Amino acid sequence: MNRRERASLDSAEQPLALLRPTRLSETLIFLPTYNECDTIGRMIDALLALPIACDVLVVDDRSTDGTTGILVSRAAAEPRLAAMVRPGKLGIGSAHILGWMHARRLGYQRIVTLDADFSHDPGDIPRLLAALDQGADVVIGSRFAAGGRLDYVGWRRFVSRSANYLARNALGLPIAEYTTSLRAARLDRVPEGLVETIESGGYSFFLICMVRFVRAGLNVTEIPIHFHQRTEGTSKISHLEIVRGALNLVRLTVRRKWQNRYALAGGVAHDCPTCHQPFLIPAPSGELVCVACSYREA
Repeated sequence: MNRRERASLDSAEQPLALLRPTRLSETLIFLPTYNECDTIGRMIDALLALPIACDVLVVDDRSTDGTTGILVSRAAAEPRLAAMVRPGKLGIGSAHILGWMHARRLGYQRIVTLDADFSHDPGDIPRLLAALDQGADVVIGSRFAAGGRLDYVGWRRFVSRSANYLARNALGLPIAEYTTSLRAARLDRVPEGLVETIESGGYSFFLICMVRFVRAGLNVTEIPIHFHQRTEGTSKISHLEIVRGALNLVRLTVRRKWQNRYALAGGVAHDCPTCHQPFLIPAPSGELVCVACSYREA
């Protein structure tokens, strides 16, 4: 890490971007982190060792446990690994939006997303990509499709099963899994703005995103996965996020008809006047929002 990068990392106001100007493959694997020091190194190794050509992008929300330092050091040394360290906890949903924007900006054909804690098995990624090659537009690694497994017990298992059961029955969509982040998509098939204009910065992002995929008429395929209980670190989902998810489910149930109103005015890559990163996006509310530093402009 050079002096300039260290100064940016120490600043609480500006993001540190270790982004590659060009891609080295057609597939981007994206994952967000916050306090995942016990797993991030092993996860990066596992992803880079996959028998597929891929690049990796990690967005970290300025972890307090050493994750950030590990990530920055690895990204500086590994050409296939890019990193963005944001000024603070800006939300898992906005991190995923940044990943999608980066993938489009560099011209990737496919994007894969997953968690960094090994609850998702990196070994499942070739199966997701194979389903894309067979004609799917979006592929979901599903705990609740036939053959899927979930290691959660007690309250977490109840919440996870109940949330997806309620979503499936309230929305009336032919999907069993709505809340996992293990997904793959062909970027040329997902309309630009469909994902990037989701205004939920938290875990409701995954529900809203899935509903948009299906209502937009995309070919969505589920493949069964074994979802593992994390053995290191702690879950980041709060009771408030559960309440927000329920409210978003009600709103999506009422608004059943999909409308093509997600197009981005002027494209995705607007430069932010504060952090100077190309992640300033026009939100449906009319504001300009930067998902790298949280700048907002009415």
